[in-house]
Amino acid sequence: MSRQERASRTRQQIIQAAAGAFDLEGFALTGLSEIAQLCGVSKGALYFHFGSKEQLADTVMAESREALREILRAARRPGGSALQYLVDLCHGLADRLERDVVFRAGLRLTDEPGLDKDRYPSPYPAWERLVGRQLARAVAEQELQPRIELAEATTLLASATVGIEMLSRRDKGWLSPHVTTGLWNAVLPALMPVERVGAVRTAREGAAPAPAAPAPHHWEELPEAVALAKVARYQAT
Repeated sequence: MSRQERASRTRQQIIQAAAGAFDLEGFALTGLSEIAQLCGVSKGALYFHFGSKEQLADTVMAESREALREILRAARRPGGSALQYLVDLCHGLADRLERDVVFRAGLRLTDEPGLDKDRYPSPYPAWERLVGRQLARAVAEQELQPRIELAEATTLLASATVGIEMLSRRDKGWLSPHVTTGLWNAVLPALMPVERVGAVRTAREGAAPAPAAPAPHHWEELPEAVALAKVARYQAT
């Protein structure tokens, strides 16, 4: 292995270790000594690549944003519907959050107290705008029922999906494909004409069907996001 390859590998190890520490403890409680220890390099080697903890955070944030762009591109399908794009995008986000610590850490940095919000802006307003644009496109494509209030549907979907991400910070089970599938199975019949619901695949592409489960008897047995969607469906009738 060449010196350049070793340096590149060491740099990526440092980024991964920093992301893991930021994700677990947050920026303020993470020290450079801890990061060096986690990735098994000397503090001098760390400083060779990154002059400060802020530089490391900037790099983690930049890689997290690039991961988000990749997810957005991967969810696009030529000729695909707006609602299918949203479903596939939610699955892509959940999958990347589960397996990519750098992506997760970048999201956490946007919530970190004391960090410059101009450098680490919250992604949630942009997410709500994206959901709104796709639902507006669904209206134009006549995918939604005429009585659907676009603003209310946007708020519901944005808050439910952000809620899943927030809950997953304590319990990665919320990132299971079955949770995302369950959310969309509950939401789509409230949004779409009944004859068109089957046109949207709610499971992750290529995933095996979820095992059948008994219907819950009480609202409190449902995941919070699915319960919210069912309430919205009830109010719309």
